[in-house]
Amino acid sequence: MKRKLSKVVGLMSFAFLLSGCLNNLDGKDQEVELGPDEVVVQTTANQLSNEYYRSVILDNRYQLSASASADNSLSSAGNIFAFEEGLLRISQDIFPTDQYYMQEGQLIDGDTLTSWVSRESEGNPEGLNPALPVSGTQEEAIEETESVDPSDDPEAMDETGEETAESNQVIVDLDSTPIYLSQIMEKNIMVETDEGYALGGIVIGLAMNSVYQYTDAEGVVYEQEISLGEMRERGKAYANIIVGRLRNTEQLRSVPIVVGIFRQAPDNENAGGNYVLDGISREGNYVTDWTERNEYRVSLPIIDNSDVSDQYIFFDSFRNDIISFFPHLNGISGEALYIENGLASLDIEIVTQFYQLTEITALTQHVTDVAQSRLPEGIGLEIKIVSSAGTEAFVGRQPGENQIKSHIFRQ
Repeated sequence: MKRKLSKVVGLMSFAFLLSGCLNNLDGKDQEVELGPDEVVVQTTANQLSNEYYRSVILDNRYQLSASASADNSLSSAGNIFAFEEGLLRISQDIFPTDQYYMQEGQLIDGDTLTSWVSRESEGNPEGLNPALPVSGTQEEAIEETESVDPSDDPEAMDETGEETAESNQVIVDLDSTPIYLSQIMEKNIMVETDEGYALGGIVIGLAMNSVYQYTDAEGVVYEQEISLGEMRERGKAYANIIVGRLRNTEQLRSVPIVVGIFRQAPDNENAGGNYVLDGISREGNYVTDWTERNEYRVSLPIIDNSDVSDQYIFFDSFRNDIISFFPHLNGISGEALYIENGLASLDIEIVTQFYQLTEITALTQHVTDVAQSRLPEGIGLEIKIVSSAGTEAFVGRQPGENQIKSHIFRQ
């Protein structure tokens, strides 16, 4: 593993610590002569807002990451978005967007990522999820049992067709040994130097399961809840292991490494999960200065009336006003992010069966009016109006602003 990381970091150092081959940040091209082994490193000239980093581009290509293509292992679209969005907010607290640039993670390759999020075993000693407590003769059969019904395997049945004791033992082991770590996300923070761009920090997100699902020999799916306390302790231990492995590479001995621990929401919940902890390793093999994060996401409207509280009245008022104006809408739903018990952002989707330009225009104008009067001021706001044809219009504003803007898309 050390050999893999060293090779990748060596390439990064070669790519970013270049002199005389950078484009000016004002968008004007600079005439340079490149050597045979040199490449052009530049950043995007525009920064949409201070919420976003400018991206580092290597040799006119955006560099993808192994973790960027592995998000489908998360249990829902809400978790996929919340996992990355929350990690970027953690990153911005340490690495301000007006001083640093971002590149997708280039240190942990695909094979290493897969190895780390798998179970520890004789064939995969670097797996972070716990090994199944079985003997060597049973290990291969049990690994298959996590995804295969033993009734399909003749060796798992006796002559009468009943499950054997070994098959029963498999289910007990699965029950007592959850998969805690679901995914790892890596972002590289870049800083401009006299020689070019250098690695200024690493940001790692650990997506932890709140529920472990497994299937018994009859195909019945069971769920085992993982407590918040156990998940936190496991996450902190994994963070230290990952930091230690990265530190084994000479070029990463003193690079700040930030780690966030994300609690994934169960797949039957519409709203995504949230980060519960973040910490930093400025040097050495351990993450220190752990900080508790008080944030959560709420799916709106609240269906169970017994759970309705005054803090969600703003959404009900907004929704009722829109439905009264256009009674044949297919639905209005939202997701609210709360940080330190205060509303931080609100995303709303309005599904309509109308798609004529005049109808969409009237609806968009009314949504803008109602949002301005009914929804809290100053929060980040995104309202999408969609039909069977796609996104018809957008209404929203940036955090800290009060004026709401709208746009109708031309199909």
